[in-house]
Amino acid sequence: MQPMIPEAAAKAVQDNGDFYLHYEPSTKYADLESWIKDTEYFEIQIEWLNETFKTPWNVQILVIECASFMPSDRSVNAFYASKAITGTGESAIVYCYELIEHQFEVMEYLVTPGKGDQLIPSNIICQPGKFCGTAEDRLISVIDFVLYHELGHALIDIYELPIPSAEEDVADGLSSYILLEFSAEDMGNIIIRDAAFDYLLTSQIENIPLSAFAGEHSLNIQRYYNLACYAYGKDPSANRDLIQAGLLTSDRAQRCDGEYTQLVNSWDELLDPNWITTTYS
Repeated sequence: MQPMIPEAAAKAVQDNGDFYLHYEPSTKYADLESWIKDTEYFEIQIEWLNETFKTPWNVQILVIECASFMPSDRSVNAFYASKAITGTGESAIVYCYELIEHQFEVMEYLVTPGKGDQLIPSNIICQPGKFCGTAEDRLISVIDFVLYHELGHALIDIYELPIPSAEEDVADGLSSYILLEFSAEDMGNIIIRDAAFDYLLTSQIENIPLSAFAGEHSLNIQRYYNLACYAYGKDPSANRDLIQAGLLTSDRAQRCDGEYTQLVNSWDELLDPNWITTTYS
């Protein structure tokens, strides 16, 4: 058999497009719409994305009430739609107000005494001597993680990245890589911990049917442990409390440095041809 010679791991694209933002007005979620606009969270991300990544076509980030165009039981969601799906010559990252509402409820539960601290010790939720975010602060963290997860899907598509399988786990890895490597000071660690706690709390209220194991996403509890491991691998001293509280096993922690190093090295190589800049602000 003639051996096949693999192509280069990643190809450079022509920077012919931009990321841009659109809020679809919502009556039901008018307060959420007003709040997220006031934070200018998405506007800041758009600026950074356009300064950082080449795109061969436009990528819209659309914030919308998703029940207006999809079944309500599927609208607590965020997703990436390729050009083939949109049919418009550009792709889109869609973030549903329904998901933002759900994420706020989880973060509000996390910081309410007698609720989140039943599972996660209060000194883990609010590390002594460190910034202790409100439910709104932590909501931004969770939105941050999910946005960059969906960006992972976008970049896999746009750059035709040669990932072997498990795209959802790969997208989680891309989000962790960006937030931990390029956030200012220790903000990446704060963001990843909040996102991990969101998965941990959500996992506790799930009645998992057998069919859930067939889904493309890892289970929320698995996603929690992966994020906790990335955080520990990046900064063991800042996350040793997770081991002390039994929220990360010693056996897994021993491998986290290697897992995180592999994550960073892989994404460095995959994204290298298509960076514009690597400075996070």
